[in-house]
Parts: sequence; C-alpha cells; structure tokens
Amino acid sequence: MLQLDVTPDDPRSFRSYSMNTRSTLIGTLMFLVVILVSWRGCLGQSKMDAFFDPDEVSTHRILVADALKQICPRGLLSFDTHGNATGCHYCPPQATEHDADDLSWDLKRTFAGHFTSPDEENIVLTGRGCESHSANFGGTFVFAVNGSVPQLLHYESALITERCHKFRVAKSMDMLVCVDDWGAQVTLWSYVYLVKFHQNGQSNVQHIFETVDKSRQACGIDFFDGRNTSVQKSGITALEFAEPRDKSVTTLAITATLGEKSPTDEERRACQQGKPVPLTLNTYRMTFLFDGNIFRPARESEKMLELFPKAESAEHSYSTEH
Repeated sequence: MLQLDVTPDDPRSFRSYSMNTRSTLIGTLMFLVVILVSWRGCLGQSKMDAFFDPDEVSTHRILVADALKQICPRGLLSFDTHGNATGCHYCPPQATEHDADDLSWDLKRTFAGHFTSPDEENIVLTGRGCESHSANFGGTFVFAVNGSVPQLLHYESALITERCHKFRVAKSMDMLVCVDDWGAQVTLWSYVYLVKFHQNGQSNVQHIFETVDKSRQACGIDFFDGRNTSVQKSGITALEFAEPRDKSVTTLAITATLGEKSPTDEERRACQQGKPVPLTLNTYRMTFLFDGNIFRPARESEKMLELFPKAESAEHSYSTEH
C-alpha cells in the first residue's frame, strides 16, 4: 500500500502505531462517540447530510451477508430488526484486536461499485470496534464480486469510508470523497479526503482539507497546564460536488468556519462563571478541482486555504506556487 508518511505521534495518522488496552479501547470509544456527536451537532453537521450517499446495505442484503460470513469468526453475524447484517459478533481476524472476545465489529457503511477497475464489481464495507483510537477504532474491507460470490481483496486498518460521496470520471473506476473526525481531549480534527483503490484492494488516500477545533477549551485556559491560550472554533459545515456533463472539470466546494480570539482576563473570569467568550465566526467557501488524479485548490481559494491547517499527504501534496 502507498501509505501516508506520518510519525507515531501524529494524531492525524490514518495508520495505527500503538495499541491501547482493551478496557481503555472500550471506554475511550464510548467517550469519543458522545463527544463527536456533540461536536458534530455544534458544527452544523445536518447541513452536510445531503452530500453523503445513502447506505447500500439493504440494497445488497444478501451480498453483504455473504461478504461478512467470510470475515466474521465462526460465521456469527449481527442483524437488525429488518434482517440487514450489521456486523460481526467478534472481531474479524484481519483486525488488530482480533483476539478480543469482549469486542465486536459494527458495520457502518456499505458501498457497491467499480472501485478496483472500471469493469470489476466491488463491495466496500467499513466498520468500527476492533481497532485502537489512533486507528479510528476501525477499518475498511474491499471485496471483488465475481457473479454473486464476494472475494476478499484487502483489509485497511484505520481507513474509514463511512460518510462519503461516490463519483467517477470518464474511463475511471469509482472513487470516494469522505469526511471523518478524530478527537483527543479538547481538540477535534475534521478531514475531507479522497479514497481510491488499487486493483488488489489497497487504498490511496489524498487529504484534501482539514480543520482544527478547540472550542471545548472555551475560556482560553489550557486544559493541561492552566496557562492562558486563545479560544478557537472551526469546522466543516457544507460540501458540494459538481460532476460535469461535458468535458469540464469535476469540482468540490468545501464551506468551513473559523474564529479565534485571545480573551482578556476579564473575559476569562466571566467565562468561568458561565458567560461564553464572544467569538466571531467567519465563513469561507473554497473550491477544489479534480485533475484526473487528485483534487487541487482553485486559484481563487488559495489565500483562504492559508488560514486553515495544511492538509498533510505524503502521497499527493500540492503546492500553491505557480
């Protein structure tokens, strides 16, 4: 696999470098679910819902179940009240925590399409529950479908394809534009990234855009050492995708908010008494153009991008220099 060049301490890694204990994994997962749901609501998550494709598990019910039978230990699947498969009772052998009897693998999203070549049928299953926090608690399985029989090609730990939009350009395979979050203590990173799959099922990921939000540190007092710091709030609020009907370029528009302020001592004291620090949020709409391989920022968006963290990708880093 063409991996991102990251260090073990990089919290934005799509790879897992260290494993927590199972008890820590379960506790942290429950804590992060509550925090991320709260954060997403605050950052206008509902405005993004229209961008994401619907889950295809009910459309391909038998195919999904057949695929899960190949990876679920002892063939033990979980089902919802409608008869749709929802995951594995135990961790699949490909997952890092495969020997944990107290964990299960929960299917989060199913995509069907031509992901590994323009002519090959595939099914992509992403789920969580059997990886560490640093690996996004989950990963993605890629299957080839020959006739009606799914064949496992590859499992990618830490790759999450849960909230995604599927697209393709002329003579290409299907690709995914996805969004995900990664939180630690008082910081939340939100990402937009492109996922492409090779013929063997391994992935190629381009980080397109990201934001960093520290609004949980609301009073401008550092969570760790109590020193004065700024109040920062930022998030991705909308995505729009334009697939051309002619020879024009596929475009991705990302709308994000950003606000930062260094509170006065008086504002910090008032905040500790329950009065929020006044913070102005500015809204920015940036456009990215797909060149057939990766998304590159449109010239008119380059200055706005400088206000946000650089989307790190060792595979496809772009330069705004011309």
